[in-house]
Amino acid sequence: MFRLTLCAALLPLSLALATPAEADPERLERDLHALFAEDGTLEIGEISSALVRSRLTAEGLRFDSHEGERLTVERYTVSGDYDAPSEVTLEGIRLEGLEGMPEALEVERLVLTEPDRAVPPPDDESLAEMRFASLSLEALSLGSPEGPLARMAALTLTGNFDEGDGQLRIEGLELDMARLIDLAPAEERSELRMASNVLTDGSGRLRLDADIAAQWEESGDEVRLVSEGYLDLAEALKFSYDLGLPMRLPEGADPASLMAADVLLETATLLGGDLRLTLANQGLFPRLLTVMAGLEGMSEAQYLEQARTQAEGFGMMLGPQVQGILTGLVEMMAGSAETLEVSIALPDESPLGSLAADPMALPEIFDMRVEVR
Repeated sequence: MFRLTLCAALLPLSLALATPAEADPERLERDLHALFAEDGTLEIGEISSALVRSRLTAEGLRFDSHEGERLTVERYTVSGDYDAPSEVTLEGIRLEGLEGMPEALEVERLVLTEPDRAVPPPDDESLAEMRFASLSLEALSLGSPEGPLARMAALTLTGNFDEGDGQLRIEGLELDMARLIDLAPAEERSELRMASNVLTDGSGRLRLDADIAAQWEESGDEVRLVSEGYLDLAEALKFSYDLGLPMRLPEGADPASLMAADVLLETATLLGGDLRLTLANQGLFPRLLTVMAGLEGMSEAQYLEQARTQAEGFGMMLGPQVQGILTGLVEMMAGSAETLEVSIALPDESPLGSLAADPMALPEIFDMRVEVR
């Protein structure tokens, strides 16, 4: 009895050991070589497998292209079933030698969750159709001997925005604008430096964080698109929005298929909804006033008075809501306001296509409120 029990316990292990252990490592090596075959040569240091954790690891990848570019990857790991991986991880990525860019691009870690392939396909068309549940990137930097030109702490992408359900988060993106501008064509540098000075208060270093999310909520024959997000430019401005759009779709249809076929606007009926936009000054608008007044050859007080007059003129033509927005921007430049908030209530029982076809008519058919604080 003990012997039979022991044999039964060891049977799964003996079956695993009896399978060709080199099958998936060989496939990984073959697929990696196929990915780069047409563009250059690939060297792989070592490929190993861990049966207990269902993991394949290729270490010491080095690709040299025919054009002189070089890509190195310290470690390429496939976790789970090779035909349907739970995760693919690249560590220690470095790309150098790109034409016209002497700097090197480095990424500490890149993770694809639930990709449909263990190795990306070699042709661009198939690559564009490749699916994954999420992508995360850690510690990206564009470096040079004098230091990084750009770096980003993290980037995360989940879902699929093409189907209206996804999230994009960017954390700690920093750009050395002064040195990046030096790489631009000479005839463009003056305008770029002016823009950089306004955005960065003369520091030449732009810092950005962003988070955008969208998803569909279904209830019976109605669906609701919910989306919110923000873009935060340190020492400049913060823009955020909050959107809720209930709508009715054709019977039997779903949002993802309509968006994929590019017919959502033609077939969906809007059932009201609301949109809130918020713009917060973090130092940009007073600097913008100084630059605009200088370009016009007038004092800041004169420019503000002119801008207020123009806001009133546009209000007479386009309505009080538009005047409220323009006046709010002027007050932010003057330093008497910090936040501009626009709330919009959308019309009920309206075909989305008709709204998109005539955006200039929108102020007449929806309710807008403007608040300046």
